[in-house]
Amino acid sequence: MDLITIHGGRFHLGWRFTLPEEVRLDPETASLVDECIGKCSSERIVALPTFRIARRPIQISDVIGDPYGLEGVSTLHALCEFVDSRLALDGLRLPTEDELEAAAGGTLFPWGMTIPDGIPYGDETSFTEHNEPSVFGLQLLGDPYKVELCRTALKFGDGGVTICGGAPWPLAWLPLAPSFRLIDADITDCFPETLEECYVRPVQIPNRGSG
Repeated sequence: MDLITIHGGRFHLGWRFTLPEEVRLDPETASLVDECIGKCSSERIVALPTFRIARRPIQISDVIGDPYGLEGVSTLHALCEFVDSRLALDGLRLPTEDELEAAAGGTLFPWGMTIPDGIPYGDETSFTEHNEPSVFGLQLLGDPYKVELCRTALKFGDGGVTICGGAPWPLAWLPLAPSFRLIDADITDCFPETLEECYVRPVQIPNRGSG
């Protein structure tokens, strides 16, 4: 597994951004944007030690098998416990939410502050940086239909809800913000379906080898 090093220090994380005026004042989008921002993690400054995290995420089915065949796993907490038990066999663990946000660079999006045109799917945008590595070298999934599991939430996507719902610009991009998060209440009715496109980006447990 290809791991990159995120050097320890203090990180400014969570939602603390001001969107462009045309987004904030548009009556069609303002309330939807506020709802999306309401799902984001709170602004905070955290101190993290140096850690090593996978450059590319792996599909969760490669760790736990068929997500439709899980016995007694129907919450994110139970899922995290199960995934961590499997990853530990290779000296790995799930990232914390702080670690995943820090590794994404600490800006509005992993590529910076730019809100791209169109929607992040196929050729529906002229933007390309969401498919390229972040400033720290993380290879992004670049598609909000996909999500990444951390220790307390699902990150980097919304299962395609905003795209499928035809939400106006820039709603489809906001779930790719590192601070955006889904918790149990957001996926109760579609738990196994969400795991079809769920990925994990393991962190190396110190003093042990990676897979």
